[in-house]
Amino acid sequence: MSERFATSAEPAAPPFPPEDRQGNRMETATAARPSQIERFKGPIIEWLVWLAIAGFAYWQTIYFAKDIVGYPPGAAGWPRTICILMALGATGQLLYKLAGHDLAEPAPAAAKETHTGAHRVVQRLAIFALPFLFLYVSPWIGFYVAAPLFVITLMLLLEVRSPLAIAGVTLIVYALFLLLFTRFFFVALPNGRLDGFYEVNNAIIGFARMGL
Repeated sequence: MSERFATSAEPAAPPFPPEDRQGNRMETATAARPSQIERFKGPIIEWLVWLAIAGFAYWQTIYFAKDIVGYPPGAAGWPRTICILMALGATGQLLYKLAGHDLAEPAPAAAKETHTGAHRVVQRLAIFALPFLFLYVSPWIGFYVAAPLFVITLMLLLEVRSPLAIAGVTLIVYALFLLLFTRFFFVALPNGRLDGFYEVNNAIIGFARMGL
């Protein structure tokens, strides 16, 4: 009887002590903060990279800023306009992502686990290097062949996996390039030095200027 009384008299330990519950809540709140910081850090770094690329390209235009008779903006007019549009586009993308949207499709849980810090660093380095690769390749294969490849590669690096989104954005951007550079402002862009690419670029220009 005494053993039973002693056993029943012992206070039952709460399954979740207040200290543990409070500690768990504090850990959860603390762990949530870095995830928010990481969510904003990536888009901001990407935005700064694009601004650096646009700023560097804009600075390079001072070396060919020549006057053109009948064209007030001069030789550097359109390259500077493209740099400004690049900066505005990067800013718009930053605001879009900070608002809680993302152009990329949600990745499965298994895929998210593989997106480590090293993966993100490689991704950003590839995005940073892509415009320079585009500038290097364009004189060889021509702007009108390199441009759609650039847009598709950039979207894949940004983890856009929807074929419709990739095709739609590429067609819209490419149509704007053709409309602006071949029909409105007649900007001379590289036609390609390699055999075959020169003819393809000229054929694209001829098709875009059809009816003029």
